[in-house]
Amino acid sequence: MDISSDVAAFYRPPNEVDLAALSEEAAGLVRTLAARLAAGKRTLLPAMAAGTTRWYGLAPDSREGRLLAEEVQAWLAPPVGSRAIRVGPGGDALDEAACRTTPDGVCLRIDVESTWRSEARTNVRSMLDVWQSAPEREMDVPRPVGRVLRDFFAALGARDRTAAQAAIDEIRTRSLLSATNVKFLRVHLIGTLGSPLEMREDPDLKDIAKFRRPPAVTGHLARAADALFISPRLSGDAASVVDWAQVAGVVEDEWPGLVSHPSQVDSVAAARCLALSESLAAEPRHAVCQALEAEWNADPVVAAVLARLPSVASTPAQATITGLYLRGDFEAALDLAGGASLNDKDAVSVLHAAFNLGDAQSAARAVALVDGLDGAARHLLLERAVERNLYQQLVDINAGQHVPRDWHDWLTGDWPDRPDVLSEWAAGWDRTSMLDEGWADGMVLALVDALAGDQRGRTRNGLPILVEWLCDPDGLLPGAVEPAVTVLDVMLEGDGGRSERRAGLRLAEEILRAGCSAGEFAEIATALDRVLSGLGSREADWLIEALDVLLFSTVPDEVLRRDLVAAAHSVAVQWFDRLTGTEVILLAKLFTAAGLDFPVPAPDPVSGEGRRRQRPFRRVGIYSLAESAAMRASQWIEEQWPGTNVTLAHDHVNSDRLEAMARNCDVVVVQTSHAKHAAVAALETAAGPGDKLLRVNGRGATSLVRGLLERAADAD
Repeated sequence: MDISSDVAAFYRPPNEVDLAALSEEAAGLVRTLAARLAAGKRTLLPAMAAGTTRWYGLAPDSREGRLLAEEVQAWLAPPVGSRAIRVGPGGDALDEAACRTTPDGVCLRIDVESTWRSEARTNVRSMLDVWQSAPEREMDVPRPVGRVLRDFFAALGARDRTAAQAAIDEIRTRSLLSATNVKFLRVHLIGTLGSPLEMREDPDLKDIAKFRRPPAVTGHLARAADALFISPRLSGDAASVVDWAQVAGVVEDEWPGLVSHPSQVDSVAAARCLALSESLAAEPRHAVCQALEAEWNADPVVAAVLARLPSVASTPAQATITGLYLRGDFEAALDLAGGASLNDKDAVSVLHAAFNLGDAQSAARAVALVDGLDGAARHLLLERAVERNLYQQLVDINAGQHVPRDWHDWLTGDWPDRPDVLSEWAAGWDRTSMLDEGWADGMVLALVDALAGDQRGRTRNGLPILVEWLCDPDGLLPGAVEPAVTVLDVMLEGDGGRSERRAGLRLAEEILRAGCSAGEFAEIATALDRVLSGLGSREADWLIEALDVLLFSTVPDEVLRRDLVAAAHSVAVQWFDRLTGTEVILLAKLFTAAGLDFPVPAPDPVSGEGRRRQRPFRRVGIYSLAESAAMRASQWIEEQWPGTNVTLAHDHVNSDRLEAMARNCDVVVVQTSHAKHAAVAALETAAGPGDKLLRVNGRGATSLVRGLLERAADAD
């Protein structure tokens, strides 16, 4: 067969496909697919290992890889094949051979069940026909950076590391953001889906401490430092007897200046890092010690470190802008500058203070202060290279010289399409404003106009951040249910896509958790019913999580809930032949809880579904702060795999129980959407290297059970 040497090498053992033994039709298909590879186009190649058919998707770059992933999802997704996974160096021998055919590109793998091989070949031929008859998509308008960033953060929420890395690759390849911002996205990826050890050893992040970082990036690094160097020292020892000076030196050597002021502290891990950093100072700062004492002294590490600091630390005799900056009280320096007439020396201190803070709000304040100087003073200041460079970096933090005042301003103004920057802006906006009379009406009008106008793309990219702002880690504010229902109705109205549905479901869950009136629930039910009417089987995961939220939340109208669940049941029955085994199992459990029948085929002992019944896990641990969901998941797991022992944990911090669970269980499922970082870090440390920890991020019990079902299928 006339094929390239790389493809010929791919069809040597361990690949069990014998090109010489193929029929003429099959050989022709392989030749055509291989020719596309030689021409630098995305393609597929068949393979077989240990009797299992595989299709490898090969693309020359990350953009073509993204297109190929979408096409594979359409043509070879379950039940025909497994979900596509991205493979690279470190896979088995056949994965390695496939990667060598496109060394600088993207390699995807889809495993096909034996009963679906014929359908898979037919679908590949159909895909090839589409490629050959339809124009290539290279001339498509490139995706804007906001869309790529939205997909990146959505992939993090879905625990899809392959998709998140593909988004980073696209941003890097197309130079959509600076190299520094790409590093920050890498920190987000590893901090969310990786491990502290990976954060430490990633070659792309060796110099990350040299950059002024957004608060979220510093938070990820602080949690990694805590898990690697601080929390392990507490095992078996009281905090008061640990040599924290030695630990502080280790953290400083690894990530110098990791946390240097209170504004960067958003977790116990960051507070510990700041306390340790302060312990290394020749003269500890009074304001920092006060902030730690007031907010974090309940933590044993912070308390032990503060107890050893000199008690003579005091504020400067005279508070000046420059004096505060030199002492490291950067926020105080900006506060004082806001009400003063700046001279040249003060303006320089303002720039340096904001640069050290590194967050969007501080950058905007400093830029506004400098722009408020009279023309000659501003020109003289920015004529100097150092100050001009600082000023430009502060402008770049916000992708402009100004920032929106609130959500209404963002929806109605012309702001950059940067969800990452929007997240920082929103962190500084007053959440109590949603309780003001007229806030909901103004938001709805602005949101409707934004979704219908030229800013639709930017607005859709920001909806998940709007929902996070409304909900906050502790849920909706008391009294905020009514405006939240109104926003939800607008989000789910019209031709919204997956982004609106995912964000809307999160908001609906928080509304039901907070409690709503019968009228408000009727609005929620109407909005969800609109979504059901336009839903396809590819959105079965959304339907499963929506049912989980509906069935196990307290609602004020049982009749309306039953009607909505019945409508969902009708939709799911129509999808039955297109659902995966995992989706069928989860829907059956949900509808059984609702008192409705749902057909479940008997497991074939030799199929993947049959093997799932063979109890792949003897001991399962579940960590989730949603205790009712964890208990329900435990019951379903024991039904699915009789004899399995399930241990539950709901701790907020490290404990002996958490460590014992991590050591003794075959797999520990961590529901990251309902978890505390300190507990997760402790589980990671106790579990050690490997894949014992299984992170899931969906709604309710179904997300926990889904993770185990998919892990069981991967183990077959």
